[in-house]
Amino acid sequence: MKNFLAGIGMSLLPREWWHGWQPDSTVHYRWASMLSGALQFLAFLSLSASLYFQFLGERRSLYGGGSGGQGVMAFLFATLEYFIYPHHLALGYLTVEGAGRFLGAFAMGDLLPSLPLWLVARFQRRLQASAAEAALGLRVPDTIERVEGLPYELRISTCRPKERWKDRLLTIAFEDRFYEVFREERGQPPRPFVYLLRQAPGHKVIRGHHYYNPNETLRGDDDGN
Repeated sequence: MKNFLAGIGMSLLPREWWHGWQPDSTVHYRWASMLSGALQFLAFLSLSASLYFQFLGERRSLYGGGSGGQGVMAFLFATLEYFIYPHHLALGYLTVEGAGRFLGAFAMGDLLPSLPLWLVARFQRRLQASAAEAALGLRVPDTIERVEGLPYELRISTCRPKERWKDRLLTIAFEDRFYEVFREERGQPPRPFVYLLRQAPGHKVIRGHHYYNPNETLRGDDDGN
């Protein structure tokens, strides 16, 4: 029960902010997301309605509110003015978002975080990526050493990790030959990432190809795409 109640709040957050928290089950988390969306909708709907009717009462006299057509015009002008203010629009958005999160979890099983929090998390990821990029130093071309008499043929030193090369079923094409990663090592700056490549056997199961270029790191193709 405690984890279910925590899921109501956690469903508002992007997954990278969970910090190790996990739902008891997909079904429980779906129900927690539905309840979270419903509570968000009702809370902001009540707040928006309260502020709207308060604002409407204040403006009716200003616009000469009365009965008939004059009263209708006063109502329309007051409503338009209400939605000019950013905080009123924000409350309206959060109301609609709550309904959308509830319907998404109920109808499709989509577990959607709150958009403002998702945008903050996205901005945070960009800052972290920029900090990590700066920590690795300037981008320089890879260096390639050809080796003989060892279990591998190429020693490639690079300034950025090649994430896709962690897939052992990947085949790397270079100078009309096909290689696979034999081992990874640590090197010295400015190329601290070292990949030892050996010729791929003809019977190897191939999941994908990568046509390697020593200058690909300069273009930001660090993952081998």
